[in-house]
Amino acid sequence: MTGPNHRARMLAWNDWKEMTMPKVAALQFATGTEIDENLATCIRMIDTAAAAGARLMVLPEFCNRISWYKDQDQAWDCALDLHGPFLDAIAERARFHGCYVLINVSLRREKPDITVTSLMYGPKGDLLGEADKQSLMGHENDFFTPARRAAGLVDTEFGRIGFVACRDGISFEPSRRLALAGADLLCNSLNSFAFDEASLHVRARAAENRLIMIAANKVGPLVPEAELAQVSTMTEIPQALLYGAGESQVVGVDGRPLVEGKRGVEQVVIADIPDRDARLQLSMGVLARRKSALYEGLKQNAIAPQEDAAAVVDVALLDPCGEGEAAIDRAEALIMDLPDNVALAILPACFPVRDAAEDWERTLGLCRIAEARLSEVCRRKGIKVCMSVIEEGQYSSHHVGLLLNENGRAMAQPQLHRCPLGLAPGGTELQVCDLPWGRVALLVGDDCLYPELARIAALQGVHCLLAIPSAGMRCKSGRGHNLPLLLAARAAENRVCLVAATRAGKGGLLASLEQEFTLMEPWHQRRFDGYINHPLITSQQGEVTIATLHPAAAANKMLSANTHLLRDRAHQSTDYLLPVQTGATA
Repeated sequence: MTGPNHRARMLAWNDWKEMTMPKVAALQFATGTEIDENLATCIRMIDTAAAAGARLMVLPEFCNRISWYKDQDQAWDCALDLHGPFLDAIAERARFHGCYVLINVSLRREKPDITVTSLMYGPKGDLLGEADKQSLMGHENDFFTPARRAAGLVDTEFGRIGFVACRDGISFEPSRRLALAGADLLCNSLNSFAFDEASLHVRARAAENRLIMIAANKVGPLVPEAELAQVSTMTEIPQALLYGAGESQVVGVDGRPLVEGKRGVEQVVIADIPDRDARLQLSMGVLARRKSALYEGLKQNAIAPQEDAAAVVDVALLDPCGEGEAAIDRAEALIMDLPDNVALAILPACFPVRDAAEDWERTLGLCRIAEARLSEVCRRKGIKVCMSVIEEGQYSSHHVGLLLNENGRAMAQPQLHRCPLGLAPGGTELQVCDLPWGRVALLVGDDCLYPELARIAALQGVHCLLAIPSAGMRCKSGRGHNLPLLLAARAAENRVCLVAATRAGKGGLLASLEQEFTLMEPWHQRRFDGYINHPLITSQQGEVTIATLHPAAAANKMLSANTHLLRDRAHQSTDYLLPVQTGATA
């Protein structure tokens, strides 16, 4: 066989390894209730992406049919056989174009089991790998069986590609497991009407692993059109928001989109990305700084946060002007001038010192003075203060977070991971502290960059995370992090409040929670606006930033029916994050 199409395919195949900026595509489209029509749409979109030069294509979740069924028999009838005509046609299209195609469908297993499965087909039309969805969402639990093992990693000329589906991307564990197993590129197939999935969760998974993410979402109604009005009434979600949110994207290693699709529009979202060697350079070192021995707490069952936490509490972020004792003077004055209803003030890391490593003796002295004077302020004002200091340990100095009250130290939390200042980690476990308005944990320095610690805190029933990031301290690495994104993700995926103070407002924020967020339950204080669980963010600005948090809202972790953020997380991936399994293949 000859002709333009044949020559184009041969050129693409022969030149594969020489490509320095591979093209990837997220295919954004609608599916309905007619399986043959949905197959035709998939093939049309694959052809369009191939014509634009894409050699890796990610399709949305549930490509075979809208995921809405009247009963188990209908779900079975609409599911696919692995070697049936639908998937055989997709495999043939991958072979025809000499490309990689990731598609997600409902797949028949041993009757009556049906899984939500992502399948990766290679340029020869062969099935390279598959992964069943680990955490099911809402009504999916009525029809589908969750994964019995973690999977979703394939080796290709394109790189080592890891893939997840929708709800598994709301939890950090599946993507983290793939990164630890050597993935240098992540893919996500979505079937979501939630705006916060694209703006928060997808981007956080890329940023925390420093891996490019290709995420393809649906547009069009996510329930049969004839049932839109009925489902809207039942769920109290406006009809206009029962449509796939779109916003498919290719996300860079800092969590910022390289290219982003629109809402509500069929689209091929295509981007050139660095080759594998360049991608590995971008992500180098991020996983090496993990301390898997700290993460045994990931295996514990979730402790329900106490429901008697305060409904509201006011917290202040402070960024005092000045240097040395002048900064301490200013911090005292700012705290004393806070309104009496403010229960906690939090200061940037080692706030009296602009360059802690320039003169260690001076730094240690200023930290001692700051702690003593602010402890006295706590006694006089009747307030709690959170800060960090550099202090001498038995063998070396450490970066330590402090929670001060009228009696001095209520909690001292040494930094657990490597300190950018070159100081050795000083602690071996994450602590919690019960305050009158709720339970808190303290993340010191770069500890807030590790999703494992935030999850452990949430599993211990924490209502609020107090973070003192290293941002603003002069560090050796120079590698920036998308701090506001990562902090917002820690709050959302664990459903906890979070406060973080930095210098000059570089990422500092207060993240509170919507008091209602469980889907398919009546909401009395707000209407669904497309965002399910995006935190209420107040960015730090100036010397004093005050916001109201909702600690009691952290007690509710039910995302939807049969979907608890912590109890129903992706347990199959958790063991791979711990010492024995670290580096295991998928």
